[in-house]
Amino acid sequence: MKYYKELTAAIISEDFYLTDEIISKIKTEDDSIEYVTTILTFMENNPDIDYGMPGPIVHYVEKYYQNGYEQLLHESVIRKPTVHTLWMFNRVINGSDKPEKEKYLSSLKEISNNKSLPENVREEAESFLKYQESRK
Repeated sequence: MKYYKELTAAIISEDFYLTDEIISKIKTEDDSIEYVTTILTFMENNPDIDYGMPGPIVHYVEKYYQNGYEQLLHESVIRKPTVHTLWMFNRVINGSDKPEKEKYLSSLKEISNNKSLPENVREEAESFLKYQESRK
């Protein structure tokens, strides 16, 4: 991945303009779903960075929506959920149909009940779970 170091440095600096500039380079020169996996792993390991709401990173990974992104994100929130990846996961749930939606809601419930996770992560999962259940 040609732009990995530049991308992570821009993300760490929380410079959305620079991040967007590097994402543009990736899109034209080195586009790959491998960046999605790398970005999600980076988010897992750096939960306190401001990634934007949604910001250039989320816009980039969501371009793979219905092309592998949902599964990669689901694996990430099961492995090591963060407040931001749960927010992204909720966006995926919003557009999902049964049985995927039920599988995703089950994962949210597990996360919200997992006492080994940080309280803010459990609370975020619980909040999204309640939101999704109110939409039924």
